[in-house]
Amino acid sequence: MSSEITVTVKFFAATRDAVGMARKTRNVPKGTTADQLLDILKQDHPALDEPSKQIIVAVNKETGKGDRPLKDGDEVALLPPVSGG
Repeated sequence: MSSEITVTVKFFAATRDAVGMARKTRNVPKGTTADQLLDILKQDHPALDEPSKQIIVAVNKETGKGDRPLKDGDEVALLPPVSGG
């Protein structure tokens, strides 16, 4: 049994600009949460540190799941803050 899982990360707006790509596949240890994945991605791409202070993390199109452990095949989206009136 593998001790890693594979997730797909989608980058939008400032996060896409910071990493220079729209999508990335990443292996992470089992038990990694979306919030921990963001920390890992900041190590991979130091330019991601600044926009990450304001981003929203969505797992399989659901926000507010940052503390839930990821599963193999999950899709994690890094979204810019939404504003409007």
